[in-house]
Formats: sequence, C-alpha cells, structure tokens
Amino acid sequence: MSGLNTALVLALATLALRTGLYYAGVELAPFKLIPLHLLFIVLIAFFSGHYLLRKDPSRGFGELLRAGFQSEFFYAVLVAFLCWLFYTTIDTTAFSAYNARLVEGFVEQGHPEEQAREKVGKLYNPFSYAAISFFGSFLAGAFNAIAFAALHHKLLRKLRG
Repeated sequence: MSGLNTALVLALATLALRTGLYYAGVELAPFKLIPLHLLFIVLIAFFSGHYLLRKDPSRGFGELLRAGFQSEFFYAVLVAFLCWLFYTTIDTTAFSAYNARLVEGFVEQGHPEEQAREKVGKLYNPFSYAAISFFGSFLAGAFNAIAFAALHHKLLRKLRG
C-alpha cells in the first residue's frame, strides 16, 4: 500500500459516509465533515511517510516531503471532485436549504432579499464548496506533510531501529 492508495481509500470512505448518511435521512450541512477530513489528512501524511520508509529506510527528508505532498494533493483533488459530484447529482437541495437560512438572516439584519439571495447563491454552491474543499484540504495537507516528513526523518526513522 502507498500514500496514494490510502488517500484514495479515505476519499472514497468520506463519499460513502456522506452518501450513507444522506440516504439514512441524517441531515448533514456541507461543512459538518471538516473534522473527519482533517483526521484523514493527518492519517494520509503519516502513512505516506510510513510506507515510503518501510519500503526503503534510506529515503531522505525531500523524498518523504514529496510523498506527503503527492498524497495530500491527490486526496484534495479527489475530495473536491467527489464533493462537487455529490452535491450536483445526489443531494441537489443542500445548498438551497442552507442558502435560504442565510438569506433569512440577512433579511432580518435589514438587507434587501434579492441582493442577499444573489450574493449568497454566488458564494455557497457546489462548485465553490468544491474549490474551498480543495484549497483547504491541500493547505492543511501541506502543513501536515511538512510536519510528518520532519517527524519521520528525525524521530521515527530512529525508532525503526
């Protein structure tokens, strides 16, 4: 197994979980799975270095860093695509319900309803959510890749014996 395989399995697991919860009738706001994504980002960063060192213990910091970045980038692309796919084909009403609640809040604050609906609709839609998911996942993954590459290089390599 490699870091890329781990990323694929975990990205598909999030899609399966999101789809399963949707069909089970559990109402899940689009941003509620962020803690799960953050956990998976940490796991991917750890296992990409772990698998690389298990295969060849002489790998250096740069190779550990590259393996982490590749795995995290792959996960970020997959998650963004699968989120977009989910919200455009399966749960097509998630953003309209979420946006309606936001528009109500803006109207209560005194903003015109048409203007609020237009601005909220441009900001919260499946494409923008996928883009936010990609950049957020990759940014968090990049920091984790750096941290775990250093951890594997300086500490965990020595513990392997």
